Amino acid sequence: MKRIIKNNINTKIYWDRLLKNGKWGEERGSIYNKLSKYFPKKRKITAVDIGCAVGHGLIELANKLKNVKFEGCDFSKEGIKQAKKLYGSKINFFVHDVYEDSLDKKYDYILFVETLEHIDNPKKIIKKYLKYCNKKMLVTVPYKEGGKRKWEEHLYYFDEKSFKDIKEFKKYFIFKKFNTEQKIILYLFEK
Repeated sequence: MKRIIKNNINTKIYWDRLLKNGKWGEERGSIYNKLSKYFPKKRKITAVDIGCAVGHGLIELANKLKNVKFEGCDFSKEGIKQAKKLYGSKINFFVHDVYEDSLDKKYDYILFVETLEHIDNPKKIIKKYLKYCNKKMLVTVPYKEGGKRKWEEHLYYFDEKSFKDIKEFKKYFIFKKFNTEQKIILYLFEK
């Protein structure tokens, strides 16, 4: 993992502006669909998606995995407002800032889907949330984005070795993103 830009533009004001209309992230379902195979199919479990934005991706998993009680959180009040409006009848959404807040309970699964590349000190955040995780943490980030960085909000470059020093890190998988040549890497952390 390597920092690729110095200044972090990922502020609450910035993301409130992007998420206010409820449209941002409508294509995120394809990433979430790839994650469904990492969940148990019958056993009842709980899961939280940290950095869920408007919830477009999370609803894909909730519709597919009826045995999982999903919750979603984001630091953007506007994003959570839109998520509640769109999907609040199926999923509990709440405002949560990874830098300032703690979770009030543990979850079987914790998801960081296309979130850590926007956050200062991703390793510290992973370690913080592992204590709230009973079974697995699923983390996706852009893979080897480096000089081909597509988004001005992305702070870090990730590869296979990015989290090798965290003892709960178990496996990784590399996928193509949407219908492009861009790739994402999925890291699995297990307790």
